[in-house]
Amino acid sequence: MPDFLSLYIHVPFCRKKCPYCDFFSVTDLSLVNAYVAGVCKEIKLCSAMAGPWPRMPVHTIYLGGGTPSLLSVNQMHKILDMVQNCFCLAPGSEITCEVNPGTVDAPYLANLRQLGINRLSIGVQSFDPRKLSFLSRIHTRKQVFDTLEGAARAGFANLGLDLMYGLPGETHDVWQADLDTALGCNPAHLSCYMLTIEPGTPFFDCCEKGLFLPCDRDRRMDFFVQTAEVLENSGYIHYEVSNFALKQKNCSVHNSHYWHRGAYLGMGPSAHSFVPGKTGGSPGRQSGSGTVLLSSKEKGSVRSWNAADMQAWLDVLAAGRLPRAGCETLTPAQEALEQVMLGLRTKNGILVKALDQDIHAFLVRLENQDLGIFFVPVGAADISRRFRLTRTGLTRLDSIVDTIATKIFDKMHFYDNF
Repeated sequence: MPDFLSLYIHVPFCRKKCPYCDFFSVTDLSLVNAYVAGVCKEIKLCSAMAGPWPRMPVHTIYLGGGTPSLLSVNQMHKILDMVQNCFCLAPGSEITCEVNPGTVDAPYLANLRQLGINRLSIGVQSFDPRKLSFLSRIHTRKQVFDTLEGAARAGFANLGLDLMYGLPGETHDVWQADLDTALGCNPAHLSCYMLTIEPGTPFFDCCEKGLFLPCDRDRRMDFFVQTAEVLENSGYIHYEVSNFALKQKNCSVHNSHYWHRGAYLGMGPSAHSFVPGKTGGSPGRQSGSGTVLLSSKEKGSVRSWNAADMQAWLDVLAAGRLPRAGCETLTPAQEALEQVMLGLRTKNGILVKALDQDIHAFLVRLENQDLGIFFVPVGAADISRRFRLTRTGLTRLDSIVDTIATKIFDKMHFYDNF
């Protein structure tokens, strides 16, 4: 399999900042033109970096935010045109754009499709007016259906809906109504996220002041199980802890690339990039059963990030430099933990052939408690044996990863002989 590259383009504009969101965004839309010029310059600078980037085919582009659908069609065209001029797009590349109802109409969606965007991630969050009001969303239930209708008319077959659950006081019946409504729309993909109270957000301040209590752990677990049961019983593949696809072809290629630790470049303020460590001289090399694990003897992966500040990002680009605010080279223990942490989130699980004996014994205990299962992928040799968490195991993902992390950092040689 050839090496592939993914591109993430962060569009940091919102009409209104949601009180639960800790992603970098701004509400000053007068900066949009400067941003578009800046991100086009960053794309060009990234393509000229020393390394394999110009030769690696790009198989996914993801326009995320913020609210990318606040850009005009012409501004979207400038960005995508710069990508096509600077990078080699693989045939059939997945090009995703996040879209918020209330910011688009049918002609806009039709124009996005003509630009080559072939996948939409629609920020629905809920169909319930009370939940939408609590989350301070700018759209109405009707605008959600208008967006879905416009997307279908534009020819988007690969539509994903983002939903949120576990709000303070939310009942299982309220969440079930959201799931039923979503299923009635027959989306190709559903991302279902628990509301997380992040430090630095208005919701965090509200909790600190006692204005509302977050959903407790037991109820969060019950909501998770309800979600998985309903969607799996409706024919969806639960391929990652929060993600469900109607068919295998509808799984997000871009996000799966992250979970398999493939190479990606992030453009825009606050965006992150990742260069996998060398494995046989090939960056981001993958096997059919997942990312090839790294040996402690090989060069570690490098993660870098842009400044989460619009003006600082623009100033560095104006000076003709990449706007990297920092970077780190992962240690062997960090590499091992990241592969386990990301792998256990997915249906594909983790490769077990070189696990430390203590880790392997821990996974056996998990299997005996019906929290995980060892399996060999269909058509693979026994050497490709893997381990994944069951639905109940996924409800304990954080504590399981914490236990494995302790074992990994106690034994720096967790992965070896690859």
